[in-house]
Amino acid sequence: MHIQQVKKYVASSLLCAVVLLHSLAMAALGATGADKGGAREGLFVISVLLGVMAVAGVRLINKLSLATPWFLMAPAIPLLVYYIVLWK
Repeated sequence: MHIQQVKKYVASSLLCAVVLLHSLAMAALGATGADKGGAREGLFVISVLLGVMAVAGVRLINKLSLATPWFLMAPAIPLLVYYIVLWK
């Protein structure tokens, strides 16, 4: 394996870890304690946008096309958090 490919894997992993951690935190905050003036919906939207940015960043780092169905996975983390916190 070439060093350039390893660099791409490491950068992609770090990007996903950092951005998706923040997405998870925004979704959890929105699901548990933000009830003031539409904050719940706003935090959900921010969480989804962070997921979209994570997918786009990984695709750009690896020089792949941005036209991908992986963008449909962006709402997966917030929806999973809302399901676990609110409906269980």
